[in-house]
Amino acid sequence: MGDVLNSLENWIMDNGGVIDRVLVDEKDIHLDRQSEELHQSITSIKKLSLQTLSRFDHAFTTIQTVGRYIDKVIGEYLKSRNIEDYELIIEGIHLIAEGMKRAAGILHLREMVIVDEKGRSLSDILADLNRMIDLYEKQYIDGEERSELRGILTELQHLLPKVLNWAVLKNSLGEGGGSGLEVFFLKAVLIDLENISTRMLDRFERIGENLQVGRDGEALNDLFRVTELMDETIYVLQFFLTAYSMDSSVLSSSDFSIEELFRKMTDALKEVEESFKSDDLITVGDILEYEIKPLFEAMIDLLHRIGVFIQ
Repeated sequence: MGDVLNSLENWIMDNGGVIDRVLVDEKDIHLDRQSEELHQSITSIKKLSLQTLSRFDHAFTTIQTVGRYIDKVIGEYLKSRNIEDYELIIEGIHLIAEGMKRAAGILHLREMVIVDEKGRSLSDILADLNRMIDLYEKQYIDGEERSELRGILTELQHLLPKVLNWAVLKNSLGEGGGSGLEVFFLKAVLIDLENISTRMLDRFERIGENLQVGRDGEALNDLFRVTELMDETIYVLQFFLTAYSMDSSVLSSSDFSIEELFRKMTDALKEVEESFKSDDLITVGDILEYEIKPLFEAMIDLLHRIGVFIQ
Protein backbone atom coordinates (compact mmCIF):
# COMPACT_ATOMS: atom_id res chain seq x y z
CA MET A 1 0.00 0.00 0.00
CA GLY A 2 2.94 2.31 0.61
CA ASP A 3 3.82 2.14 -3.10
CA VAL A 4 0.25 3.01 -4.07
CA LEU A 5 0.17 5.96 -1.68
CA ASN A 6 3.53 7.25 -2.98
CA SER A 7 2.17 7.26 -6.53
CA LEU A 8 -1.04 8.98 -5.45
CA GLU A 9 0.90 11.52 -3.41
CA ASN A 10 3.10 12.45 -6.39
CA TRP A 11 0.06 12.85 -8.63
CA ILE A 12 -1.74 15.00 -6.03
CA MET A 13 1.37 17.17 -5.50
CA ASP A 14 1.69 17.71 -9.26
CA ASN A 15 -1.81 19.17 -9.10
CA GLY A 16 -1.04 21.54 -6.24
CA GLY A 17 -2.27 19.46 -3.31
CA VAL A 18 -1.12 17.28 -0.45
CA ILE A 19 -2.60 14.23 1.27
CA ASP A 20 -3.99 15.40 4.60
CA ARG A 21 -5.58 12.20 5.87
CA VAL A 22 -5.51 8.50 5.00
CA LEU A 23 -8.00 5.91 6.22
CA VAL A 24 -7.53 2.18 5.73
CA ASP A 25 -10.75 0.27 6.37
CA GLU A 26 -12.05 3.34 8.27
CA LYS A 27 -8.91 3.50 10.46
CA ASP A 28 -6.61 6.57 10.42
CA ILE A 29 -2.97 5.90 9.63
CA HIS A 30 0.02 8.24 9.90
CA LEU A 31 2.05 8.65 6.73
CA ASP A 32 5.03 10.06 8.61
CA ARG A 33 5.56 6.85 10.56
CA GLN A 34 6.37 3.29 9.62
CA SER A 35 2.89 1.98 10.32
CA GLU A 36 2.10 -1.63 9.58
CA GLU A 37 -0.62 -0.60 7.13
CA LEU A 38 1.98 0.83 4.73
CA HIS A 39 3.38 -2.70 4.28
CA GLN A 40 0.02 -4.33 3.65
CA SER A 41 -0.79 -5.88 0.30
CA ILE A 42 -3.32 -3.68 -1.46
CA THR A 43 -5.48 -6.76 -2.11
CA SER A 44 -6.00 -7.20 1.64
CA ILE A 45 -7.60 -3.75 1.99
CA LYS A 46 -11.34 -3.36 1.55
CA LYS A 47 -11.46 0.43 1.54
CA LEU A 48 -8.82 3.14 1.13
CA SER A 49 -9.92 6.75 1.66
CA LEU A 50 -7.88 9.92 1.11
CA GLN A 51 -8.54 13.49 2.17
CA THR A 52 -6.56 16.19 0.35
CA LEU A 53 -5.85 19.87 0.86
CA SER A 54 -4.25 22.49 -1.33
CA ARG A 55 -0.58 23.04 -0.44
CA PHE A 56 -1.47 26.54 0.72
CA ASP A 57 -4.30 25.36 3.01
CA HIS A 58 -2.10 22.56 4.31
CA ALA A 59 0.69 25.00 5.22
CA PHE A 60 -1.78 27.34 6.92
CA THR A 61 -3.16 24.42 8.91
CA THR A 62 0.37 23.40 9.87
CA ILE A 63 1.14 26.88 11.24
CA GLN A 64 -2.06 26.85 13.28
CA THR A 65 -1.14 23.39 14.60
CA VAL A 66 2.30 24.70 15.57
CA GLY A 67 0.57 27.37 17.63
CA ARG A 68 -1.41 24.72 19.50
CA TYR A 69 1.74 22.66 20.13
CA ILE A 70 3.47 25.74 21.56
CA ASP A 71 0.52 26.34 23.89
CA LYS A 72 0.69 22.73 25.03
CA VAL A 73 4.46 22.69 25.64
CA ILE A 74 4.49 26.04 27.47
CA GLY A 75 1.21 25.55 29.31
CA GLU A 76 1.69 21.98 30.53
CA TYR A 77 4.91 20.13 29.77
CA LEU A 78 7.42 22.83 30.80
CA LYS A 79 5.65 23.15 34.16
CA SER A 80 5.95 19.44 34.87
CA ARG A 81 8.92 17.46 36.21
CA ASN A 82 7.61 14.04 35.14
CA ILE A 83 9.99 12.05 32.93
CA GLU A 84 7.07 11.23 30.61
CA ASP A 85 6.45 14.93 30.06
CA TYR A 86 10.16 15.42 29.37
CA GLU A 87 9.80 13.03 26.43
CA LEU A 88 6.73 14.95 25.30
CA ILE A 89 8.72 18.21 25.39
CA ILE A 90 11.31 16.73 23.03
CA GLU A 91 8.63 15.37 20.70
CA GLY A 92 6.70 18.66 20.83
CA ILE A 93 9.62 20.95 19.98
CA HIS A 94 10.67 18.59 17.18
CA LEU A 95 7.17 18.87 15.68
CA ILE A 96 7.18 22.65 16.11
CA ALA A 97 10.54 23.07 14.33
CA GLU A 98 9.70 20.62 11.54
CA GLY A 99 6.24 22.09 11.07
CA MET A 100 7.56 25.63 10.67
CA LYS A 101 10.29 24.59 8.23
CA ARG A 102 7.84 22.58 6.16
CA ALA A 103 5.20 25.33 6.09
CA ALA A 104 7.78 27.99 5.19
CA GLY A 105 9.01 25.85 2.29
CA ILE A 106 5.51 25.19 0.94
CA LEU A 107 4.57 28.88 1.19
CA HIS A 108 7.89 30.09 -0.33
CA LEU A 109 8.66 32.15 2.76
CA ARG A 110 12.15 33.42 3.50
CA GLU A 111 12.74 33.06 7.22
CA MET A 112 15.26 35.92 7.41
CA VAL A 113 12.76 38.62 6.38
CA ILE A 114 10.03 37.70 8.89
CA VAL A 115 11.00 39.68 11.99
CA ASP A 116 9.45 40.65 15.32
CA GLU A 117 9.42 44.07 16.95
CA LYS A 118 12.92 43.44 18.36
CA GLY A 119 14.34 42.66 14.93
CA ARG A 120 14.59 38.92 15.66
CA SER A 121 13.91 36.92 12.50
CA LEU A 122 12.14 33.61 12.11
CA SER A 123 15.49 32.09 11.07
CA ASP A 124 17.10 33.35 14.32
CA ILE A 125 14.31 31.90 16.46
CA LEU A 126 14.30 28.53 14.67
CA ALA A 127 18.10 28.33 14.99
CA ASP A 128 17.74 28.84 18.76
CA LEU A 129 14.97 26.24 18.89
CA ASN A 130 17.13 23.68 17.07
CA ARG A 131 19.97 24.43 19.48
CA MET A 132 17.62 23.65 22.39
CA ILE A 133 16.50 20.44 20.67
CA ASP A 134 20.15 19.30 20.49
CA LEU A 135 20.60 20.19 24.16
CA TYR A 136 17.45 18.35 25.26
CA GLU A 137 18.47 15.23 23.36
CA LYS A 138 21.88 15.10 25.02
CA GLN A 139 20.91 15.64 28.65
CA TYR A 140 18.07 16.21 31.09
CA ILE A 141 17.30 19.92 31.20
CA ASP A 142 15.91 21.90 34.10
CA GLY A 143 15.88 25.41 35.56
CA GLU A 144 17.47 28.02 33.30
CA GLU A 145 17.25 25.86 30.17
CA ARG A 146 13.50 25.37 30.62
CA SER A 147 13.12 29.12 31.05
CA GLU A 148 15.17 29.74 27.90
CA LEU A 149 13.08 27.28 25.89
CA ARG A 150 9.90 28.92 27.15
CA GLY A 151 11.24 32.29 25.96
CA ILE A 152 12.11 30.94 22.50
CA LEU A 153 8.69 29.34 22.07
CA THR A 154 6.98 32.53 23.22
CA GLU A 155 8.94 34.51 20.62
CA LEU A 156 7.87 32.07 17.92
CA GLN A 157 4.27 32.19 19.09
CA HIS A 158 4.21 35.99 18.85
CA LEU A 159 5.68 35.81 15.34
CA LEU A 160 3.09 33.38 13.93
CA PRO A 161 0.57 36.10 12.90
CA LYS A 162 3.28 37.80 10.87
CA VAL A 163 4.21 34.46 9.28
CA LEU A 164 0.58 34.14 8.15
CA ASN A 165 0.62 37.73 6.86
CA TRP A 166 3.67 36.98 4.72
CA ALA A 167 2.05 33.77 3.52
CA VAL A 168 -1.03 35.64 2.27
CA LEU A 169 1.14 38.21 0.50
CA LYS A 170 3.58 35.75 -1.05
CA ASN A 171 0.85 33.48 -2.41
CA SER A 172 -1.65 36.09 -3.62
CA LEU A 173 0.29 37.47 -6.60
CA GLY A 174 0.25 34.14 -8.39
CA GLU A 175 -3.43 33.70 -7.60
CA GLY A 176 -4.40 37.01 -9.17
CA GLY A 177 -4.76 38.75 -5.81
CA GLY A 178 -3.55 42.19 -4.89
CA SER A 179 -6.33 44.03 -3.11
CA GLY A 180 -7.99 44.23 0.28
CA LEU A 181 -6.31 42.02 2.86
CA GLU A 182 -3.12 41.46 0.83
CA VAL A 183 -2.53 45.21 0.46
CA PHE A 184 -3.12 45.69 4.18
CA PHE A 185 -0.35 43.19 4.86
CA LEU A 186 1.87 44.94 2.31
CA LYS A 187 2.13 47.99 4.58
CA ALA A 188 3.65 45.96 7.42
CA VAL A 189 5.93 44.03 5.07
CA LEU A 190 7.35 47.26 3.57
CA ILE A 191 8.23 48.56 7.03
CA ASP A 192 9.98 45.30 7.93
CA LEU A 193 11.93 45.18 4.66
CA GLU A 194 13.06 48.79 5.05
CA ASN A 195 14.28 48.14 8.61
CA ILE A 196 16.02 44.87 7.69
CA SER A 197 17.68 46.42 4.64
CA THR A 198 18.94 49.40 6.64
CA ARG A 199 20.53 47.05 9.18
CA MET A 200 22.17 45.10 6.32
CA LEU A 201 24.00 48.07 4.82
CA ASP A 202 27.17 47.45 6.79
CA ARG A 203 27.39 43.94 5.33
CA PHE A 204 28.71 45.26 2.00
CA GLU A 205 31.97 46.58 3.47
CA ARG A 206 32.20 43.55 5.75
CA ILE A 207 31.98 41.12 2.83
CA GLY A 208 34.91 42.83 1.09
CA GLU A 209 36.99 42.93 4.26
CA ASN A 210 36.38 39.26 5.03
CA LEU A 211 37.28 38.22 1.49
CA GLN A 212 40.57 40.11 1.70
CA VAL A 213 41.64 38.40 4.93
CA GLY A 214 40.53 34.91 3.89
CA ARG A 215 37.29 34.62 5.86
CA ASP A 216 35.47 33.36 2.80
CA GLY A 217 32.81 31.44 4.75
CA GLU A 218 31.64 34.54 6.63
CA ALA A 219 31.74 36.60 3.44
CA LEU A 220 29.67 34.10 1.48
CA ASN A 221 27.13 33.83 4.30
CA ASP A 222 26.68 37.62 4.29
CA LEU A 223 26.49 37.68 0.50
CA PHE A 224 23.81 35.00 0.55
CA ARG A 225 21.73 36.97 3.06
CA VAL A 226 22.07 40.20 1.06
CA THR A 227 21.05 38.58 -2.24
CA GLU A 228 18.14 36.79 -0.55
CA LEU A 229 16.96 40.14 0.81
CA MET A 230 17.26 41.83 -2.57
CA ASP A 231 15.33 39.04 -4.26
CA GLU A 232 12.55 39.24 -1.65
CA THR A 233 12.37 43.02 -1.94
CA ILE A 234 12.10 42.86 -5.72
CA TYR A 235 9.20 40.42 -5.33
CA VAL A 236 7.37 42.79 -2.97
CA LEU A 237 7.98 45.77 -5.27
CA GLN A 238 6.55 43.81 -8.18
CA PHE A 239 3.57 42.88 -6.03
CA PHE A 240 3.03 46.57 -5.28
CA LEU A 241 3.01 47.51 -8.97
CA THR A 242 0.53 44.71 -9.69
CA ALA A 243 -1.69 45.47 -6.68
CA TYR A 244 -2.04 49.14 -7.59
CA SER A 245 -1.98 48.65 -11.39
CA MET A 246 0.63 51.37 -11.59
CA ASP A 247 3.23 52.42 -14.09
CA SER A 248 6.58 51.94 -12.38
CA SER A 249 7.65 55.49 -13.23
CA VAL A 250 5.18 56.94 -10.72
CA LEU A 251 7.51 56.25 -7.81
CA SER A 252 10.80 56.14 -9.66
CA SER A 253 13.78 58.01 -8.31
CA SER A 254 15.17 60.88 -10.30
CA ASP A 255 18.03 58.73 -11.59
CA PHE A 256 16.28 55.66 -12.98
CA SER A 257 13.03 53.71 -13.03
CA ILE A 258 12.23 50.64 -10.96
CA GLU A 259 12.95 48.46 -13.98
CA GLU A 260 16.35 50.12 -14.37
CA LEU A 261 17.06 49.57 -10.69
CA PHE A 262 16.29 45.85 -11.07
CA ARG A 263 18.35 45.63 -14.27
CA LYS A 264 21.37 47.40 -12.74
CA MET A 265 21.23 45.10 -9.73
CA THR A 266 21.05 42.03 -11.95
CA ASP A 267 24.01 43.22 -14.04
CA ALA A 268 26.08 44.00 -10.93
CA LEU A 269 25.35 40.59 -9.41
CA LYS A 270 26.45 38.93 -12.67
CA GLU A 271 29.74 40.83 -12.38
CA VAL A 272 30.13 39.51 -8.83
CA GLU A 273 29.51 35.97 -10.04
CA GLU A 274 32.05 36.29 -12.86
CA SER A 275 34.64 37.75 -10.49
CA PHE A 276 34.10 34.87 -8.09
CA LYS A 277 34.65 32.38 -10.90
CA SER A 278 37.92 34.04 -11.83
CA ASP A 279 38.93 34.17 -8.15
CA ASP A 280 39.19 37.97 -8.30
CA LEU A 281 38.01 38.63 -4.75
CA ILE A 282 39.21 42.24 -4.66
CA THR A 283 36.90 43.07 -7.57
CA VAL A 284 34.04 41.27 -5.79
CA GLY A 285 34.48 43.55 -2.77
CA ASP A 286 34.71 46.66 -4.95
CA ILE A 287 31.54 45.83 -6.92
CA LEU A 288 29.60 45.16 -3.72
CA GLU A 289 30.72 48.36 -2.01
CA TYR A 290 30.73 50.81 -4.91
CA GLU A 291 28.08 49.46 -7.31
CA ILE A 292 25.60 47.28 -5.46
CA LYS A 293 25.51 49.18 -2.17
CA PRO A 294 24.30 52.47 -3.81
CA LEU A 295 21.61 50.48 -5.65
CA PHE A 296 20.66 48.83 -2.36
CA GLU A 297 20.34 52.27 -0.75
CA ALA A 298 18.12 53.39 -3.65
CA MET A 299 15.96 50.33 -3.05
CA ILE A 300 15.59 51.23 0.65
CA ASP A 301 14.51 54.74 -0.37
CA LEU A 302 12.00 53.23 -2.77
CA LEU A 303 10.55 51.01 -0.03
CA HIS A 304 10.13 54.05 2.17
CA ARG A 305 8.43 56.12 -0.52
CA ILE A 306 6.03 53.31 -1.37
CA GLY A 307 5.18 52.94 2.32
CA VAL A 308 4.38 56.65 2.51
CA PHE A 309 2.34 56.41 -0.71
CA ILE A 310 0.23 53.55 0.68
CA GLN A 311 -0.39 55.36 3.96
